[in-house]
Amino acid sequence: MKVKHNKKRNTAFLYEALMRELTKAIVDKNAPRIQTVKTILKEHFRSGMVLFGELGCFKALSDKADLDRYTAEKMVFRAKKEYDNLDPQAIFKEQSAVIKKVNTQLGKEVFNNFVPDYKSYATLSQIFGSKLPVKSRVIMEQKIVDHLTLATEDKEELQPVDNLVVKSFTERFNHTYTALLPEQKELPTRFITSFDESEVDFKIFAASELARIQESVQSSLSMADVKEDDEMVKNTKKVLEQIKEYNVSDLTERQILKILKLQQLVREYGTDANNN
Repeated sequence: MKVKHNKKRNTAFLYEALMRELTKAIVDKNAPRIQTVKTILKEHFRSGMVLFGELGCFKALSDKADLDRYTAEKMVFRAKKEYDNLDPQAIFKEQSAVIKKVNTQLGKEVFNNFVPDYKSYATLSQIFGSKLPVKSRVIMEQKIVDHLTLATEDKEELQPVDNLVVKSFTERFNHTYTALLPEQKELPTRFITSFDESEVDFKIFAASELARIQESVQSSLSMADVKEDDEMVKNTKKVLEQIKEYNVSDLTERQILKILKLQQLVREYGTDANNN
């Protein structure tokens, strides 16, 4: 039995679509639109709201990987139990409010934003509640457990941190960068505390910083030392392409370190420009 999935009624999709809209607005320097998206996110996805709780259930089963099977099965069990404690009528009401605000304040095109994990979110939505027969639901759960136990080399998703995780990240960070610029200090500080209600603020900051870096690198193409050197022009354009590929909704620790290098590059461009 196949259940038709309505992506507008998928809380994880709504959140990610809004985050991508926020990124676009920041890149376009559209201040009113930035504020509108930010307000919707904070009104409906902040800690204590029912959509925040539901989003947590999705993230618990989509942000993890390389777990042992026992832990993965326990994760599925706990996520389902947490979901069962949520009020479905309250979820529907909040989703309706978000959908209405998007339609009237931002436009229906927001729902066309590409969300890479949409298929995973659609699958996850089917194990919550009782829309599917027991047999189908169990099969779905096994697929999710298989995904959670799949070892990956690069998947370093944002996840709840404790003091040991913060200490470990800080030590690795300090080992890599000894002399930090002010903007370099702020990015990792926001990253390691960007959980729960602070997550939106971090992503807004990251998107703004990437937009600033992109603008600075783009302007460097007009510098004499760069435009007269074909190799430098080629490498600079490569950097611009890399910047465009970043997704602030899903930044990993490794990508944060790459952004720090870009911040250093931008500072060097600025220094060279001032010396000319």
